[in-house]
Amino acid sequence: MLSEPPQATRPDGHQDSRMSRVRIQRPHSLGSQEVRRRFGDVESSLQQHYGMNIVWEGMDGAFHGHGITGQVQVAEDHIAIDMHLGLMLWPFAHRIQESLEQQVDRLLAS
Repeated sequence: MLSEPPQATRPDGHQDSRMSRVRIQRPHSLGSQEVRRRFGDVESSLQQHYGMNIVWEGMDGAFHGHGITGQVQVAEDHIAIDMHLGLMLWPFAHRIQESLEQQVDRLLAS
């Protein structure tokens, strides 16, 4: 039997126990414009695998896809990604997080 997912706050502010949360934050010294430019490769991967669309407003992006919602914040010295996975994806949260961490680490290293 699968364990219960952790509670997450939905975009509307309500707690939802049917969602799992994935958070990634990485420091960088590349500047926000360069990280935002490089994030395009990660964005393409997310679109391909999860049908995500990211709507950018400056350095902040909001996204939604098949069972995923969240935000991306690109700052001068760090990038933060906060994802909420729906019920069908929460069993894969660890795998999704590992994959996203690897992609972000690659984009910051290149």
